[in-house]
Amino acid sequence: MDEKSNICLKSELDLFSTLPTQLAIDSSSFMQIHPLASLSDTTPLEFYISGNGEHYLDLAHSILQIKILKKNNSVIGDNDHVAPLSYILNTMWSEFSVFLNDKQIVNQSNYSYRSFFESLLFTSKSSQDSFLSSALFHKDTASEHDNASATSANTGSTPENLFVKLLNWLI
Repeated sequence: MDEKSNICLKSELDLFSTLPTQLAIDSSSFMQIHPLASLSDTTPLEFYISGNGEHYLDLAHSILQIKILKKNNSVIGDNDHVAPLSYILNTMWSEFSVFLNDKQIVNQSNYSYRSFFESLLFTSKSSQDSFLSSALFHKDTASEHDNASATSANTGSTPENLFVKLLNWLI
């Protein structure tokens, strides 16, 4: 042990010490931000969030609310079998850009393909089955990926079907 090193305890085992008090943030709130343009198939989905020096934007706690409808804009019923693409919240965007102070800091062309292939090729099976499943990442059954019927042998479409119905029930 180095002579300058202090003795410490793993935080997981430190059950009885008083935790420090965070004083840097005294309040927080959520704001509703709506898209700049009305939604259509051809317009990009853009949000503008103006900032100032007094407030901090915590992107880790951002929430995007969506509602999935049928082509005729009616609500999905209990007897409708709906199965969006695997990893829907990452694959529904073709391009993703972030600007700070009018300077582009992130530009991801072909974002949907990149996010799906990164998850498919560079994560372990246990990661895909655990935390990626919370983002609705599920592998489709080979040669059944276009079959979304209720009697389909595609095991990847079942969790998404339940998610869409739950999502529409919550909204």
